[in-house]
Amino acid sequence: MNTIKINLMLIALFLVLVGCQEKELSESAAVAKEYLEQQGYNVLTYEGQLETYKITKYKVDSIPYHLHWSLPGNDPEPYFNKIVEVEKFIVNNHPLDNWECCDGVKSKGKVSTYVYVVEGQIVGGYSAPYGIKPSAGVVGGNWSLDGKSVE
Repeated sequence: MNTIKINLMLIALFLVLVGCQEKELSESAAVAKEYLEQQGYNVLTYEGQLETYKITKYKVDSIPYHLHWSLPGNDPEPYFNKIVEVEKFIVNNHPLDNWECCDGVKSKGKVSTYVYVVEGQIVGGYSAPYGIKPSAGVVGGNWSLDGKSVE
């Protein structure tokens, strides 16, 4: 009886330890995280890979891709016909941490960032105050990775 209890306790402990381990980042996520940290942002969480797609003129001319690729610092042309991995992180210490807009809409002290990675290189991305969906009709609702808008 004692052996069964000990084995069950060991199995439970093992499951807790395995469940508490931080997920290992993919290569593109690790590159994106390092880039964000080099920019001075504090990475709070990794939200996962948002999507992967082939960059084509047709794709970047369609909504919402056009809104994001047309932001300052994003130039899709050199990457046409290549695969982009879009990695999402929540950060703070970002220019949009304290963003405010009309009707009391404001950030919550953190920012969603979407980093474009092509062949292990950062090629752009976009950001939005946490809780505000990019291109949701909010004035200035599309921002570059460093918080700049087309305006």
